[in-house]
Amino acid sequence: MADHYADGTCRWWHLSRPSPELIAALGDGWLPRGGRALDIGCGLGAEAGYLASAGWQVTGIDLSGVAVARAAAEHENVAFLRADVRQLPFRSHCFDAALDRGCFHYLPAGDRQRYAGELRRVLRPGGKLLLRASLRAAGVRNDIDEEVIGHTFAAWRIENMRRAAVPTDTRTLDVIIARLSARGREGATV
Repeated sequence: MADHYADGTCRWWHLSRPSPELIAALGDGWLPRGGRALDIGCGLGAEAGYLASAGWQVTGIDLSGVAVARAAAEHENVAFLRADVRQLPFRSHCFDAALDRGCFHYLPAGDRQRYAGELRRVLRPGGKLLLRASLRAAGVRNDIDEEVIGHTFAAWRIENMRRAAVPTDTRTLDVIIARLSARGREGATV
């Protein structure tokens, strides 16, 4: 598998500042002030760094060793590690929030339930997931839509879901932004 942070392909989706949806989620209080957060597919760490500067204890994960090394060099107040979201190396219920700005839409359909289950495992009941799912992966229209997100996250509470055009440093992406809450094993959000 190519490392898109080593070959420069990441320029198509990289955003060197916090995303509008993260700023909005903090600004309107949907994400509380502080706690433990997991940045999934953290890339070069812009969102993780922003959350850390807002008082969060943040861990960023990515499959790219190059991205993790560059993010760690840039954001000393964040823990970064190379990890796969389908098998997270964290104990259960250890995070209050998770962000995904670019991982979900790259997962094969058969891995999406495992992804949702792992996030639900590491988030405390009532923990928040801010999901941005691109409608294109590697420039090609994928199968992501509201129905796919609803099916994948059927055990979650979907608080808000909308389509948006969001910026990168080089262009605009068509995405679905979803705010979700993890339900406890019995189905109740706390």
